[in-house]
Amino acid sequence: MKKLRFIGIFFLAITTACSSSKWVVENQQEVDRNDFELLSSRKFLERSGAISPQTPIVSYQLKAENTFEYALRVRTDRYIQRYRPTFRSILFGLIGSGLAIGAGNIVADNKDPGSDSNTEYILYGAAGVIGLASVLNMKAYGDPTPTGESRLLRKTGSTTEVEVVTAAPESDLRATYSIFYKSEILVGEKEIKPNGSTYSINLIEDLNPEAFEYDSSDDVELEVYFNGETYRESISLKDIFDSFVIVSSQITALRDAPDFDENNVLTDLAFGSQMKMVSEDSTWYKVLYGISETWISKTDAYPIWRPSEFASQLSIFAIPNIPFGNVDVETSIPTLRTGNDSTLVFMLVNGGYQRNYPERPFADRDARLMEEYFQNALGIPFSNIIKAYDIENQQQLSLAYTRLATRFRRPQKQLVVYLSGYVRSDEEERIRFLSTTGSNQSFSLNSLVNSISTLDVEEIVVLADLDFVAQEEPGSIEYFGESVLQNNPNSAIIFSSTETQRSRDYSIANGDQKRHSIFTYYIADAIKNGESNISGIINHLQRNVDYTSRRLHNQPQQIIYFGETNLDLVD
Repeated sequence: MKKLRFIGIFFLAITTACSSSKWVVENQQEVDRNDFELLSSRKFLERSGAISPQTPIVSYQLKAENTFEYALRVRTDRYIQRYRPTFRSILFGLIGSGLAIGAGNIVADNKDPGSDSNTEYILYGAAGVIGLASVLNMKAYGDPTPTGESRLLRKTGSTTEVEVVTAAPESDLRATYSIFYKSEILVGEKEIKPNGSTYSINLIEDLNPEAFEYDSSDDVELEVYFNGETYRESISLKDIFDSFVIVSSQITALRDAPDFDENNVLTDLAFGSQMKMVSEDSTWYKVLYGISETWISKTDAYPIWRPSEFASQLSIFAIPNIPFGNVDVETSIPTLRTGNDSTLVFMLVNGGYQRNYPERPFADRDARLMEEYFQNALGIPFSNIIKAYDIENQQQLSLAYTRLATRFRRPQKQLVVYLSGYVRSDEEERIRFLSTTGSNQSFSLNSLVNSISTLDVEEIVVLADLDFVAQEEPGSIEYFGESVLQNNPNSAIIFSSTETQRSRDYSIANGDQKRHSIFTYYIADAIKNGESNISGIINHLQRNVDYTSRRLHNQPQQIIYFGETNLDLVD
């Protein structure tokens, strides 16, 4: 029992603890936020938000820059510190108290009866003092705990601070702005009305997109004037407007891949069709057709800037993709002759132009139509038709001519040459046939046809559906015809138009859709009506080509012909 009492006393002693508080100096230069003086205040505009075609708004927040002087003082913080006796002091205290009590007990046991000695009481008192001293000999443990109480004492100095806060507008402070484009003033000194502490400029209200030529790297300069300061900012036009394209050719193919392939044509678009541009490269515009990403050739359209809302007002003139065989001249082709082995055909057709020139959307269909008539109406065997399509370089053209020349191991009765593509005249009045690569590369048609006209053949018929890319001075067509006739007088040459006109398509939005060039269509139409004599074909072309071009496009297109008109395609 005594042992348990001793253990309890010992445990109570070592777990006894107490705490005390103290104030500690934390900072000799604490800022006293309640002791200040406003030295100065300046109001300014701070740019906020981002600009996009969906939100073409430039916003500024009105701010105030305030400079204050604050007092610096000594700061003290209050902490609570906990204390408890150490194990060693308790142990020695218990030992000392035990020895004193033991000594007191011995004295008490040996005391004579009747003795008035108080020695044992002194020893007992000493035991109590020793035990109490061991308990009171405490040591701090743990970190001081802050109470959160602070005191600012004496002033030690002062400091200045700048604070920026949102401010309210004042009637005597006006904000104005100007907009410049290539050093020209578009908007001059126009006031901005505040909305609360916000000043906003709606760029769409001030800028007309038609005033800018399309250049994705162009920008405008914005200057805002407020409280004696000028805020300048360059804003890209592509952050204000969206990019759209407008079809500039009479017809262009809308494709599901950026490649000149007749199998990837989704539909044809007519002149004036508008589409939202997604991106562009050197050859293609990627555009949205509904929600689908599609492609059109850059040579057939041009880009414009418009507000984003323009996307909901687009005009798209889609021309139905009519399969071959569904146009009148493509069906019911008559047979005017069979077994026409003595006639050869050379077809030079360029339609898939890139970069600098619009694609000729019906060139392949025209070539197929003429091939059908050569075989089925005129009875020319397939093996007698030499074709050269989408010529890019002189080597390809030379190979095509070589294939033709090798067929003249024996004399031939007739050679029909069908030409289709873009051409231009050079300084020597020679006609240059343009490469489909879109570069400046071209080939001399005069040289080609001069070589052809020296072949061993009795008659030559040239059907030239050629489109001059620029209005040329007259003379090159006549020079071309004279060159052929000089080598082979028994020749006939028919051009689809003059040098100053275009060879146009028999297709127009919301109108006739013959899907061929006007010239080629009426050649086939003449043969379908049983006309094989060159004179009759010329008469048919003269009656219809110019009339149809004026009716559909309000532009003239007069055919030109040279040579013998009494030749016949089936003799």
